[in-house]
This record gives sequence, structure tokens and C-alpha cells, in this order.
Amino acid sequence: MTRDQIQAQGLEKIRKMSKLMIIGFAVIVMAAIIAITAFTVSRYDELTKAKVGSMTSTLNVQLKLNLESYLSRMETIGTLAYSVDNAYSYDASDASNDEYEAINTEKQIAADLGKLCLMENFVDYGIVYANNSTVGKISNGTIKLFGDKLYTDLAAMVNRDRTHDGWNTGYNGDYDRIYYVKRMHENAVLVISFYTEELDSVFENPENLSDMEIRLTDSNYNMIYSSVKGDICGQAVPERILSDVRDKDMMVINGSENLSTVNGVNDDWFIVCSIPEDVILKETVDIRKYIYIAAALAAIAAAVAGAVFIRRMADPVGTVTSSLSKEISEDGFENVLGRRFFRDKADNLMKKDNNQSYAVVIAAINNYGDILEKFDPEVAEVQAARLVENIGEVFTDVECIGRVSDNAFSVLIKNVDMDQDGFLLLTKSRAEDLCEMFKQTEYTNTMGSFDITVSVGTAVGSGDYSSIYNNAYKALSRAVKSNSSLSALI
Repeated sequence: MTRDQIQAQGLEKIRKMSKLMIIGFAVIVMAAIIAITAFTVSRYDELTKAKVGSMTSTLNVQLKLNLESYLSRMETIGTLAYSVDNAYSYDASDASNDEYEAINTEKQIAADLGKLCLMENFVDYGIVYANNSTVGKISNGTIKLFGDKLYTDLAAMVNRDRTHDGWNTGYNGDYDRIYYVKRMHENAVLVISFYTEELDSVFENPENLSDMEIRLTDSNYNMIYSSVKGDICGQAVPERILSDVRDKDMMVINGSENLSTVNGVNDDWFIVCSIPEDVILKETVDIRKYIYIAAALAAIAAAVAGAVFIRRMADPVGTVTSSLSKEISEDGFENVLGRRFFRDKADNLMKKDNNQSYAVVIAAINNYGDILEKFDPEVAEVQAARLVENIGEVFTDVECIGRVSDNAFSVLIKNVDMDQDGFLLLTKSRAEDLCEMFKQTEYTNTMGSFDITVSVGTAVGSGDYSSIYNNAYKALSRAVKSNSSLSALI
């Protein structure tokens, strides 16, 4: 073999080795790109689900507050019936009633009740007596639905011993109406009802969660209300969702097909919010396509394309992630945080020292819905601003303050040197001062006059902010329902 032949063979081996090295390098680069791509897509999906889950949970809590506020307003209107002369004392079932006096009394009661519900879209607003006679607005549909059991079955809906009232729907399979029943005396109940479609204003989707499915169910998960076209009220929640949320409360559930949240309301009802997983991840489809194109380019020219791949992948991912993680900041009032930002800040403060005691105080304007209805919306914001000012005057040592709903604000207070019982008593006393400071009697315009008051719930604890906030919210709910203005809970 000549020298030239040996040299040629050597060169050929080098060429083959170079090809193998290029192929090997390409394989390694492609494997790395595939691994990085798979990790990036998986991580992006997880982050997207987490962000949507947090947004969904926040929306569910807001819907719960909206519904409780709506039902509370109905209960307040029902309580006004006690202001009607003879409404709480007259008994149409009393056989000793003088016929002429009875007719005149019932006419007067009906007229007065009619004035109370003049501005409301009620189906029923009247009194039913033990002999099935009625006074006020009791629809033919309700009379036909209950038949000769009108009084007995309506009276059976009074299931809250403390307030002598109750909410019910689904009687004989009828989920078109929701009934509120309140005991007037031993032989009479007040009945208020409205169509479930009236809840459209309560369960309104925000624009950034337009694909969210919202359902209100009874204790058996039969739908009372649904925002989904094709759903039939009275039927059970679809199995794909029911299997995820059954026997759960105040939770975010990442199911096989849907991301769902569930919150209990009104003792035995549930608000279920869900969004299909393919809807959550629809934005990632374009991201995947872009990454795969970048990977192909990187395989062709590893050195150059690799750098381009990294830059071009990072930019769109960062852009989409930042759009999903937009932080909620201040809520229009100086030093007042938005709901989520307040929650995050309060949670971080409490986690720094699990042994440090804190108080959470939630103050809510009781008449906010009436202010919005009877006055200009600017008047409602003026009252909200006044509440913020009063909170600042009473609670001068707060860690942070946030607006948790349209009519409610929350503060976090650090216990410096007091025992827990003393700290709770001090917080409760300051909350009483807030209630008294905010109260404005006989706010009047052409639409009428009423007291503007605030209810406050407080709770004290350490470590877990969510638990303390929930206790404060429960205390607030008790205060609102009992009209006591203040409730405290350790």
C-alpha cells in the first residue's frame, strides 16, 4: 500500500469519524432539546393550572359572598313584614274572627305587604295561614304546586331554630323557584319566592374566566342554577364534575378532565365552579408548536440554532407567564390592597413566625346593596371610603388592609405583648368602636331613608392565615344574620 493510499484511508476514517461525531452531537442535542421541551411544557402546564386554580378559588369565594349578600337582602325584606300592623298577630285561621273585620284587616295587610315588595321581582310575597288561606301576593303557580299542603309543607321549610326561617327549592321536583319562609306566629308563615334565573346577576363570569362553568346545587348536588346552556335544573351535576367535588368543601380539585372549586353556602347548598382542562391549556398548543419548530432548527445547526432556540422559547413563555401572573395591587384607596394581594401579604407575614398571634378583622357595610339600588353608585363608594377612613382611625397599628369585596374590608393586626384572650377582647372593643363610628342614621333621599351600618367579624390565632380569615368570616356572617353588628370568634 502506497503512502497516498494510506493517507487517503486515514482521511476517509477522519471523515467517517467526523460524520459520527456530528450525528452523535446532533442526537445528544436533540435528546437534550426533547428533554428540555418536555420539562418546559409540563412545568408551564402546571403553572397555568395553578394560576387558574387560584383565580377560580377567588371567584368562587366572591360568588359565595355575592349569593349570601343577595339572600341576606331577601331575608331583610322578609323581616320588614313585622313592621306591618297585624301581620305578626292576625290569624286568618281563627274561627272566631268577625267576617267584616277580617276582610278589612286582610286588605290592609295585603296593601302594606305590596308596598314592601314594590321594587322587587318576587313571584310570591305574602302570608299563608294554617287553614291555607293567604294574604298578599301568593302566585297561582305556588298554590297549584303545594295544593292542600300549602301551609303544612311551607311551614316544614322553617328549619333554622334560631331565626325561625329557612330556604328551600326543588319541592316536588320544581327547581324553577327558590322559597324563603319565615315564621310569623304559630299559625302563619311569610313566603317569599323568586325565579332561579334572577341569580344571573349574582353569578356573573369575569371576562378573564369567561369559559368558567358556574353551578349552584342543593345538598344532593342537584342543580338549582347553572350558567351552562343545556343544563337542566333539578338534575344532578354532570358526573365528570360530581366525581371530583362530592363530599368536598372550600377546596380546589384538579380532576382528570376539569379544574373545579366548591364552596358551601346557606348551610346545605354548594357553589361549584369548573373549567375544562383543555380550555385551560389551549394557549399551550401554540407554545408547543413554536418549541418544536425551534427544536428542528436546533438539530440542523446546533450551535446557532441552540442559542436562537433558547432566546425564542424564553420570550414567548415569559410573556404568557407574566400575563397569567399579573399581580393584584391597590384597590383605588390609598394603602388599601386588592383581595389577592392582601391575602398573599397577610399569609407571608404570618408564616414568618408561626408562634406570633394575629387578629383578622372583617368589616362589611350592611346596606351596600340598598345604597346601590336607591342612590347613585358614587354614594356607595363614598360610604366605602368613609369605612376605610374609620378603619384607619380605629385600627392605627394594622399590618395591612385590603378590600375583600365591594362592601367589605379586612385588616391584619399583630399582637405585640398581650395574651390571646386579652388581645381578642381589645380587638372586639375596637371593632365595637368602628361600628359606632360608622353608623349614620336616617340617610335620606327621594327614594326613602334607612340606617347605614357596618357589621364586623373578628378572629385571633397564629400560623394559618386562611383558617383565621375563615373564622373571622364566619363571625361576620353570624353578626349579619343576627343583626348584632359584631361577632367575635377565637
